[in-house]
Amino acid sequence: MLIRWATESDLPAWYTLATEVSKIFQHPADMGAELGAKNSGFGTVGRYEMLTAVDYMSGNNMGFICFSRTENCISWFAVSERYRGKGAGSRLLKTALRQLDTGKDITVNTFPDDYPQGMAARAVYRKYGFTEERPFIHDGLPRCEMTRPASAEKRGGSFHYDYIKYAKCSQKEFCPCCNNYPMSEGSIDIAELEHSWATAEYPGQGRLFGKMHMTAKIHAVDFEEMPPNEMAGFMREVQKVGKALHKVTGTVKINYEMHANSGPHLHTHLFPRYLDDDFPRAPIDYRMTEPAPYESYDEYLWFIEQMRGELNQ
Repeated sequence: MLIRWATESDLPAWYTLATEVSKIFQHPADMGAELGAKNSGFGTVGRYEMLTAVDYMSGNNMGFICFSRTENCISWFAVSERYRGKGAGSRLLKTALRQLDTGKDITVNTFPDDYPQGMAARAVYRKYGFTEERPFIHDGLPRCEMTRPASAEKRGGSFHYDYIKYAKCSQKEFCPCCNNYPMSEGSIDIAELEHSWATAEYPGQGRLFGKMHMTAKIHAVDFEEMPPNEMAGFMREVQKVGKALHKVTGTVKINYEMHANSGPHLHTHLFPRYLDDDFPRAPIDYRMTEPAPYESYDEYLWFIEQMRGELNQ
C-alpha cells in the first residue's frame, strides 16, 4: 500500500468513492456526481490537502482523506468497502495529521456514537487522539464534532510535517543553498571543491567528532537526477574528503548517508564512527548533539584547519 498525494488524475476515483459512500454519509443524492459536477477537488489537490491510499499491485485507489491547513481540520475521509480492514484508513489519518498543526486543536465532523455505520470511523479517530465531542445537526441529520486537543509534540523540519515548505525549497529559485541563505549556526565551510562544498558542523549530529556534510553545487533533489558527469565528480569529492576525515579523526569507519528530507538540495552526511560512540548495534541518532564531542570550540576550529590542510595537499 502506498500513501501519496492525490493528483488531478485521481479525482474520478474520488468521485466514484464518494458515490459509494453516499448512503453511509446519509447524503440525500449522489455525492460523487455532485462533486464531479462542481469540479471539486482541484484546489484541494493543488494545495497538497488530499491524500490517497493506493494498492501497489492493482493500482486501485483504496481511500482518500482531505484536510484543511487553514481550518486545522479533517474535511473528508473514506475508504472503499472492498479495502476496509487493511489499515488504509489508519495510515491516511496518521499522514494527514502530520501536515496539520498539532500545537492547536484539530477537529473533524463525523457520526454520532449511536450510528452503527460510523463506528469504524469513530474508532480510528479515537485511536489518533480525538476525544472531545460536540453534537450538532447538519442538513437535518445528527452529527458530532470530535476534537484532538493541542499537544506539545516535538517535530523536525522534514517533509513529513511541512510538505508545502519542502516543495517550495525543492525549486531552484527558492532553494536556500542556491540562493546563498545563511548556514545554520556553528556550520563552517571547510573547502569549496569543483562539484561540492565540504562543511563542518558544531556541535555535531550524533555527538560524533568530525561530523560533517557535503553539498552538491548543482541543484538536484534526488540522486538519480544528477547528470552522470556531475554525479561522478561529486562522489569523487566525497571519497576525497572521506579519506582526509579518516586521517584527521582516527575514525574506525565513516557512514555516508544521503537524506535531504528537510533541506531538499542534495547533500551527503559523513558520520565518523568510533569504538566508544553511542550507537553500537543501533542507527545513529542525529538528534543527539549535546554535550559537544569537542573538548572546546578551539578544538573544533583545530579540526577544520587540519581538514583544510589535508585537502590542500
